[in-house]
Amino acid sequence: MDIHKKIGWTELSARAKPLLAYLESDSFYRAKYSGTNSGRLIVTDPCIAMDYAIDDSGDKFDDWESLTDSSEIFPEHFEWKSWITHNLNKNNYFNLSKKNFNGADVKLTDSGVCLINEMMHRDIKILLNCYANDFFPKIWSEILEVYLNDGFPCGWNGRYPSGELLVFSNN
Repeated sequence: MDIHKKIGWTELSARAKPLLAYLESDSFYRAKYSGTNSGRLIVTDPCIAMDYAIDDSGDKFDDWESLTDSSEIFPEHFEWKSWITHNLNKNNYFNLSKKNFNGADVKLTDSGVCLINEMMHRDIKILLNCYANDFFPKIWSEILEVYLNDGFPCGWNGRYPSGELLVFSNN
């Protein structure tokens, strides 16, 4: 596929149908994570999930945000689409802040900041850019699979590519 092919929101919506169906739900994290455990560290302790998600020291494990959007993950030719951000802002990220997180949002809030809401905004934008580029780095395929199976991907246990994806399961 020509990575520079121009697509619009309509075509992106067709490509990203599984993600958009998930985002249109009124409720998230209502059941325990139901995806594969292979290559995953599943935790139910919100303190552990928060530690992995926000510790950017790199001392114990890779900084999650730096890892997942690094040039090591995305090739130079990957094109970040500003119109995706525009459309997400226009539809208020599918009204994510008004959804029922079944208590996961409360468990993953620190100093008034809802980590799950903040990280989902970021992840949605990156996942839609993956669909728009028709290119999913392995870790982003895993992140998508975790979301679609009621888990919250929030860290990497180890040093990438060794180690495993950390998944918070609400139940």
